[in-house]
Amino acid sequence: MTDKLSIIMRNGETTLNRERKLQGTMDVPLSKLGEKQAQQAGVRLSNSCYSRAYASDLSRARVTCELILEKNMCNPPPIVTTPKLRERNFGCMEGLPFDDALAQAKAAGVSWMQFQPKGSETMGEVQERMIAFFKELCQSVYDKSHNNNGEEQAKDNETIDKNAVELENCEVSESILVVSHGAALRTLFTQFHTNYRCPVPGGNTDDVNQISPNTGLTEYIVRYSPKKYEMHCVRLYDGAHIEGLEE
Repeated sequence: MTDKLSIIMRNGETTLNRERKLQGTMDVPLSKLGEKQAQQAGVRLSNSCYSRAYASDLSRARVTCELILEKNMCNPPPIVTTPKLRERNFGCMEGLPFDDALAQAKAAGVSWMQFQPKGSETMGEVQERMIAFFKELCQSVYDKSHNNNGEEQAKDNETIDKNAVELENCEVSESILVVSHGAALRTLFTQFHTNYRCPVPGGNTDDVNQISPNTGLTEYIVRYSPKKYEMHCVRLYDGAHIEGLEE
């Protein structure tokens, strides 16, 4: 099986974040504070040597990724942007206050997570494209590591190894930086901690349902073969590098 370390981060703050408005697929730039957050994240990760870097094609994620890698002490890879990492499309609610969306969800008799604004993506659609990105990435790392010889696949079985200590101490074949968005990442992480049975740091599964702070750091070690995933979450939504940061 192939080991990889993924550093997955939410974009830096935008003015609409500060105003508590839904952005979705609107291409809103980082605020001055958002730029500082990304730079601080870059300082924190400056000694991490990445083999790959991916970002949503929305500028707030791409620029966050650029600012992180500008601080990198290694030879950072080029950034690959993809629409698969975009935030959820909130349809007619994009650009409107989040409180308005909550009020409409309440009026419709559903929770915010169940609310479907006109013209928006379903949570299932967001989940599908985020998982597709993750699986394609895992397969790409696996193929590179094994030269497409298929020998490792023949040795694998369907059993999930829950030995998190072994995963935590393993040597990783690739270290990968991924920058995406709050709601989209929450959808992806929910799958990690349910379908892939990845334990939550601290054991509180409700933590996964929170939204990461801007540039909050989430770190997974993934062991993958075409038949199974083994995952260990090192940290979840860690914003220690932006504590006390002001514009």
